[in-house]
Amino acid sequence: MKILIAVLSLAALLFGGAGIATWLVAQRLATLTPGGVAFDALRYNPLTGALVLRQVSGRDGNGREVFRADEIRATAPVADLLAGVVTLQRAQVASPCLVVPAGPVLKLIALGGAAAHPAPIAVNGLVVTHGALVLEDASRPHPLVIRDLAVRADRMAAFGGEGAFAVEMALYGANVRVTGQRPLGAPGYAVHVRASGLDAVAALRDFPQLTADAGVTLTGGRADVDATLLFADQGLLVSGQARLDRVLARFADRRLSPFSAAAIILGVDRWDVGAGAGRISRLELRAPRLSVSLRSRVPPMLASLLDVFADDAIVLRRIRVVDGTLTLDGPDGPLTLRSLDLALQARESLSAPGFVLTGRSAIGPEGQLSVQGALSRDLRHAEGALRAAGVNAGTCAVTDATVQLPEEPTLKALVSALVATCNTPL
Repeated sequence: MKILIAVLSLAALLFGGAGIATWLVAQRLATLTPGGVAFDALRYNPLTGALVLRQVSGRDGNGREVFRADEIRATAPVADLLAGVVTLQRAQVASPCLVVPAGPVLKLIALGGAAAHPAPIAVNGLVVTHGALVLEDASRPHPLVIRDLAVRADRMAAFGGEGAFAVEMALYGANVRVTGQRPLGAPGYAVHVRASGLDAVAALRDFPQLTADAGVTLTGGRADVDATLLFADQGLLVSGQARLDRVLARFADRRLSPFSAAAIILGVDRWDVGAGAGRISRLELRAPRLSVSLRSRVPPMLASLLDVFADDAIVLRRIRVVDGTLTLDGPDGPLTLRSLDLALQARESLSAPGFVLTGRSAIGPEGQLSVQGALSRDLRHAEGALRAAGVNAGTCAVTDATVQLPEEPTLKALVSALVATCNTPL
């Protein structure tokens, strides 16, 4: 009996007039937004399933327009229409604009999750051209507008199930490409982000919570990002690499000078964003410049960095400084390390966690320093050797000497170790 009713209904639609089918499509589409969906023209052919809508507008519960598009073309099979769902196949949306709150925007990515209730529309194949996305946030005076959106998506049935998509957009002065799909043989949903030349200062200005209470403000920098975001049951996991070029930052603590660097490169592996834990596979600073005042005590920000190294939830594999300049302003006057090259490589042995240390630097008019040894995980304990040549240590001139690294490698302890070998007073 049910089959007979379905056949008779289909015959009525096909031969009784396309007006009934068009009315059903309009009714289904009208429920997509709380305030309804309107359009200047709607054409639907139940024989071929061809659907064309022009000047489409959707409104929220307050009557405010949250979606508009110049034209939407798709194929909507009449059999699905009878089943209560409008299935849009090979949908093409021209010049759309979508307004959404900034908070739940990431939920738009979670197409791989199952929908709690069947939606009145399903999309199987989507192409968006010349689109725009407006992210509204009550904490910001102006919305964030993403322009020149180009989207390709597939397997988005009922906005759930197995979703795959590709998005290209202009954002913060950069071309950004985002793709997403379920990872093979693994739970969750993977989103790959690639951007080049992104204005990091503008991005942090729009999302100040990323650096809230950090005591540092980025005032210059362009970012290249190549990362995979895995939305899993345990949270958001990030793997990949980010490079920040032409870096300039200022600290709230006046004992730290403005920081500059030619580049900062950060690589992470399955970094848990919510927990702030995971594996940092690479941290590299190229041509960094920093001055630190040690006349009273160590600035709290530097002390907090040591706590990061000691955190068992954070695994650091490799740290490297290339061609750096570091000035330490102590009670006896400033000490500047030039052409500083420093490398910390995590030990492979689990029985002795810490880092293998190598480094060299120019100091004074013709002085040279080099170091080899090991550091504890929290950087507070050392072993190894320090070689100094042509340097002044306290009231002595060190021509060429090699000393054992102090157990606690403070600046004062290093100077004392060199003074103990000195036989040439200044």
